[in-house]
Amino acid sequence: MHMQVKHFFSILRPFNCVMAAFGAFIGFSIASGQIQFNHAIGVAMLVAFLVCAGGMVINDYFDRHVDKRLHPGKPIPSGAVPAKAALAYSIILFIAGNILALAFLPISSIAIALAFTLLLVIYSAFLSRAKFLGNWVVAAGTAFTLVFGASIIGEYSVVLFFAAAALFANLSREVIKDSEDVEADKGFKKSLPMLLGHGCVCALVFIYYLIAIAAVYFPVLLFSAEKPFFLMVVSAANWLFILSLAKALERKFRKAQKISKIAMAIALVGFLAWVF
Repeated sequence: MHMQVKHFFSILRPFNCVMAAFGAFIGFSIASGQIQFNHAIGVAMLVAFLVCAGGMVINDYFDRHVDKRLHPGKPIPSGAVPAKAALAYSIILFIAGNILALAFLPISSIAIALAFTLLLVIYSAFLSRAKFLGNWVVAAGTAFTLVFGASIIGEYSVVLFFAAAALFANLSREVIKDSEDVEADKGFKKSLPMLLGHGCVCALVFIYYLIAIAAVYFPVLLFSAEKPFFLMVVSAANWLFILSLAKALERKFRKAQKISKIAMAIALVGFLAWVF
């Protein structure tokens, strides 16, 4: 029983779900102009966690046959979590998240929660073999946690720039990760590195990073804001993104995507620093 509970927890990819909740908190804080916690953001963070968790589980459910060959140790192919139980689990998580949103959050927040529930289900059920589409789904999921948090206040002027930066930074990381997984994915999934080749992929990653870096600095120029701590933290993140690109050019994809993941975490802290 203890082992089964452990696997039902691990299939959520709890770190990703906590980061989704944190993203909602950051978006809310930026929109409100201060670090604060109230009932609405508490509910929104829980909704973000639940919808993200539902997405993780349903993706594993529909990928179970591929995972049986590529990742047999994962909870469903290993038999630790039965497939039917995983499907029911994902449905419960999605329903719980959307009911909470419907009961306590504004209509714009409800719409975002429902839209991403549908997007995650449609992608997992029908499009998961097309990893080049999955890159956008994953990246948009991260970016929209910021917008979701801001939707409680209804103020998006700064958050939209940071969401764009998060979108393109995460697109870069997903493409780099796909470059690492090319051999394993052959015959099972289609990714950009398979379709474009190494040189074009690195050029695309460079463009994505360039857009992300520009987007994150634009609010400072647009609003003539003096944000020294914000600039320091996001500049550190941007330096790591550039280092990630350099590692990708050297075909050190695992190192590149790990650096990119650290950079994104630092960037999220930088976004929160905007309120100071």
